[in-house]
Amino acid sequence: MNNKNILRKLIICFSLLIAAYFLPAQGIINPSEGSWANKQILVLDLPYGSQAFYSLSGNDPESSGFAYDGPVLLDVDGDCYLRVCIIDSQGKKDFFEVFYNVKEEALPAEEKARDFISNITTQGLIDYSAGDVFSIPSSLEYCFGQKSECFEQGRPLSLAAGTVIARSIPCTVTDGKAYWRFVLRSYPEMSGLYSRRDVPFEIEDWNKLTFTSNKYIYKIDAQWWELPKLPVTLDRSISHMISWQRLDYSPENPVKFFVLPPLPYIKTETQTDGSKKIYIEGESGYKFGIIDEQGDVSELYDTLKFDTFQGDLFEGKVRAGIFYDSVYQAEIPVEFRVNKKIPEKPVIVSSAQNSQARKVVTLNIQNPKDTELFVSVLGPVIVEEGTDSTDVLFAFMKNDFKKSSKKKILLQPSNDGAAAYKVSAYALDSNNNRSNISEYTVVIDTCNCYVDAEKNAELTLPADGSRERPYGNFEDVIPFLNESRYVRIKVNGEMVMPSKKVIISSNIEIEGQKDARLTFMNEGSLVIRNASCAISNAVISYALRDRSLDETLSSQKLFQVEHGVLVFENVELSSNFGKNGTVIDSDSSVINIKDSGITSSADTYSACLVSVDSKISIKSSKITTVASTAVSFSCQGGMFELRKNTLSIVGVMGRAAELFDTHSILTDNDFRAQLKKPQGNGNPVYMDAKNLSVENARNRNAGF
Repeated sequence: MNNKNILRKLIICFSLLIAAYFLPAQGIINPSEGSWANKQILVLDLPYGSQAFYSLSGNDPESSGFAYDGPVLLDVDGDCYLRVCIIDSQGKKDFFEVFYNVKEEALPAEEKARDFISNITTQGLIDYSAGDVFSIPSSLEYCFGQKSECFEQGRPLSLAAGTVIARSIPCTVTDGKAYWRFVLRSYPEMSGLYSRRDVPFEIEDWNKLTFTSNKYIYKIDAQWWELPKLPVTLDRSISHMISWQRLDYSPENPVKFFVLPPLPYIKTETQTDGSKKIYIEGESGYKFGIIDEQGDVSELYDTLKFDTFQGDLFEGKVRAGIFYDSVYQAEIPVEFRVNKKIPEKPVIVSSAQNSQARKVVTLNIQNPKDTELFVSVLGPVIVEEGTDSTDVLFAFMKNDFKKSSKKKILLQPSNDGAAAYKVSAYALDSNNNRSNISEYTVVIDTCNCYVDAEKNAELTLPADGSRERPYGNFEDVIPFLNESRYVRIKVNGEMVMPSKKVIISSNIEIEGQKDARLTFMNEGSLVIRNASCAISNAVISYALRDRSLDETLSSQKLFQVEHGVLVFENVELSSNFGKNGTVIDSDSSVINIKDSGITSSADTYSACLVSVDSKISIKSSKITTVASTAVSFSCQGGMFELRKNTLSIVGVMGRAAELFDTHSILTDNDFRAQLKKPQGNGNPVYMDAKNLSVENARNRNAGF
C-alpha cells in the first residue's frame, strides 16, 4: 500500500473519531424506512468505545445477530426488519430498529443516470474529499437525510476546501419512478499542522497560570524571580512576558521566555457559498484545535470551516482548543449550523374542486414556518372555452415572483370568456434557501355552460354546468345566466325548455354539438330583452300539447326580441302552435337568419316573423308557413333583407311578406304558394306606399 493511501486512511479514521464525538448519536445512519430499488448498506453512528450487533430478521441482535465492525452491504431482498443494539463503554444498551423493503428496479435509460446508479448500487458507500466535485446527473433528483422530503434536480456538488469535519450522509436519488439510496462519506483534507511547544507551565481557562516544574525559577513581566507553588491569575486584557531559568545557574542555561498576548476575539462569518468560517481576530499566533473524546488534539487550524452539500442541513457542537504559538490557552464550545436544505414548498389549497371552476376561486397558500412567501400570478388569459390543459397557455410566459404577506388570493372570472390562471409560489428561509415551486392552474369559466341530459342522469356529484358535470335542461341553466354577462351554452342531445316564459337579459350563444335539440312546449318561450341570443347547429321544436291553453295563448310568440339581437345559423325550427302563433316577434331589434329552415304552423294565423322598427336579414334559408292565414314576414319600419331563400305558403290565403314603411331588399328568392284563395295578382309580397324598395330582382313566384 502506498503512502498516499495510508495517509488517506489515517485521515478518514481521525475524522470519523471527530464526527463520532460532536454529532448527536442517531444510531442507524443507513438504511431508513422506505422502499428501495437497491440493496442497502448498514452504516451506524457509534460513540467512542462502544460496540454494536445487528440482526436482519427482527431477532435479538446480541444473541442471534452479527457483530458490526464497519459499513456492511446487507444482502437482503424484499422485506427486512433490521434491529441494532449499541453497547457503550459503560455497558449501557440502546436498541434501534428499521423496517424497509428492497425491490430492484430497472436502471434509467439515460446513460449518465444509468452509470451513476450502477456505481452507487455496486459500492453503497461513496468516499468524497472536501474540495472535490461529486456530480449527480441532472436527469435524476436527489435528497439528503434520513427522510426523503424535498428533492432537488441533480447537479455538481462540493464542500468548501478546508472543511474540517467528516460525516456519513445518507442520500436518495430518483428518476421519478424508483428510489435508490446510498451513503456519501465526506472527509476533510489534512490541512492543519501541530507541533506542541514544550514549556514548563500550563494555562487553564485563559487566565489561570500554573508552573509545572520546580527545576525552574520564574518571573512574570517585571516581577522578582521566584518559585511559585500556587496558580497565578493573570489579567489577559494586556500582554505578559513569562520568563524562566534553571535553578542550577550556568551560562549554558540561559533565560527563556514566552510572550502571552491579550485575549483574542472569536468570530463567525458566513461565506458566499453558505459555509461557516470561525476565525480568531487577534495576534497571528492563535490557532484552533479540535479536541476529541479522549481529550487529544491532532491538528491546528488558522480557521475552522464547516460546510455541507446543497440540499442538506448540518449543525452541531465541537470542543475547540485555543492555542497560541502551540501553547494551549483554553477550551471553548463552538456551535455551528450550515443550512443548505431547501424548505418544503408552499401548499396551495383551492376552493375549486378541480382545474375547472364556475365562480371566483379562493386560494389559501401556506408556507413553512420561519420562511417568506413569494407568489407569481399569471392571468387572466382568455380562452375560447374551458380547456383540460393550460400548460401551453403559459409556456412562454415568465413568472413574476413578488414577496407576499397575504395567504389568500382571489382569482376573478372574466366577462370576456373563460379565464385561465397560473399561480406559482415558493418559500425562502433566512439562509436564502428557496423551496421547489408549487404550481396551481385553473380555468374559471363563467361563460361556457354544458347541457347533456344523458350524461347528467349518470352523475354522482351535483351538476355545475361544466363539461364533466353538465346540466340536464335549460331550467338548470337559468341561475347561471343571471351571474354572467355572456354565456355560451353547448348542447348535446335534447335540451328541454321550461314550459313558461323565460326572460333573457344576458348575451347568450346556444351551440349544438351532438344531435342538439331544443324542445319547447305549451307556454314555453324566450324573451330576449336588451341582450343577444345566437343559436347554431341545432333543431328547435315547439308543440302545444295542452290544447286547453288555446284561449290563454291567444297568440303564442316563441321568441320575443326587445331591443336585442337574435341569430339563427344552421338551425332547423318547427313550430306547431294552437290557434295563433308567431315564431319571432321583434321590437327595435336585429334578426339574422342564415342557412336555416323554419316551419310555422297554426290553425288560424301563423307567421315566421313579425317586426317593428327592426333590422331583418334572411339568407339562404327555407321558410314554410302553414295556417288559414299565413304570412311569413310582417314588418313595420326598419330594414328588411331577403336573399337566396325559398318561401312556401300553405293555407287559405296568405303572403310571403307584408312590408310597411321599410327599406327592403329582395333578390334571388323562390316564392311558392298553395292557397285556397290566392290573391290572383301573382305578387307574393305586399309593399305599402311608404316602403322603399332598394333592390327587387331575380325573384321567382308561383301560386299567388
